[in-house]
Amino acid sequence: MTDRNGRDSFKKIGREKPDGITFLSGCESADYGAAALEAIARRRPEIDPAELLPLSALKLGDEEVLLEYGRQHRGIPLYQEHRVFVRMDPDGGLRDLRANWPLCRFEEPPGEGFAKPAGMGGNRGASCLRGAYALEASSEAPLYLFPPRMVDRGGERVVRRAGLGPWEWLDLRAAAAARRNSREPRRAVRGGGSSGGEGSAAEPLDREEQRRVRAAVLAYLARRSRPRGFRWAFLAGREASSFRPVDGGCVHVRAYRLANGLPVLGGSLDLYVERGSGRLLSASDELSFRRSSPEGLAGTLLKPKLKEGEAWESLRDTIRAVPVYDARPSPEDRSGGAPRTASFVWLEESPFVYDAAAGRLIEARPIRL
Repeated sequence: MTDRNGRDSFKKIGREKPDGITFLSGCESADYGAAALEAIARRRPEIDPAELLPLSALKLGDEEVLLEYGRQHRGIPLYQEHRVFVRMDPDGGLRDLRANWPLCRFEEPPGEGFAKPAGMGGNRGASCLRGAYALEASSEAPLYLFPPRMVDRGGERVVRRAGLGPWEWLDLRAAAAARRNSREPRRAVRGGGSSGGEGSAAEPLDREEQRRVRAAVLAYLARRSRPRGFRWAFLAGREASSFRPVDGGCVHVRAYRLANGLPVLGGSLDLYVERGSGRLLSASDELSFRRSSPEGLAGTLLKPKLKEGEAWESLRDTIRAVPVYDARPSPEDRSGGAPRTASFVWLEESPFVYDAAAGRLIEARPIRL
């Protein structure tokens, strides 16, 4: 299987990798990929193999292999949400298979030789860059990222949730002194991404529900060991929030670790809280998936030294416009199990991030917020 550009399956995406995680060789990924396809066909027969887009093939220590697939249609990838994660033993035995693969109705792309809309290109200026640690790209470097920008086939911007601020920095001292009426979670939520997704059909939280859910999360964070080198924060933007109601009467809350004032992407804590009672149901730390401890990670993260203007001079010529499908559910898609409409759009993004400590570009799978 090859990707949309005809390259070998599971091509090494990043040039750096976290400790304990290695990229599989071409022969290894081919062997595990064949076993993964058999497992997908057996467990999820509705998934068309032609729509599978290999993204990564990783060995997690000596105990586990993880294959990740995205989705494509006629060689054009879908943006972000649709994923298949296959966990395997080193001998190729299936451990777990999780997929977010809703039924889709695809818009027809323009005809042969279609061109991107006029006005797309790297002309937005240094102020558009965002600073973060992104553990998929580097296990230690502070980075400047180019946030993707989406436009429809007519050139009109498609507004999506912003994923890098503004932040509400949390003070856990009051929560630590409060009465602890939330029980510890009895199980861990696992999987490749956050539940619920954009456009969840669940009703928004009212003020009292928000208070109960927030109190449960703060109490849980206060019971944990103090995150030396980190601060906890909630995403508090108008279009994006750490609090996301999901089906089943619960709320998905994502608490972010911040170091040196920057969010640590890949190091968040996902919690699920019962919206009616405020009872904590489950919690999952992304660092556990990465076989990394908070203390160990805090000791490796470097401080940024360079400004965004220097980063922009290096990143601006790497920005590209690529065709993708955007399949966020609309209100019509959420009723009666109807297929989602996957719209043909253009995406401006960069296949590089800028190391703000060393002053260099790092090739990395585009970080789509």
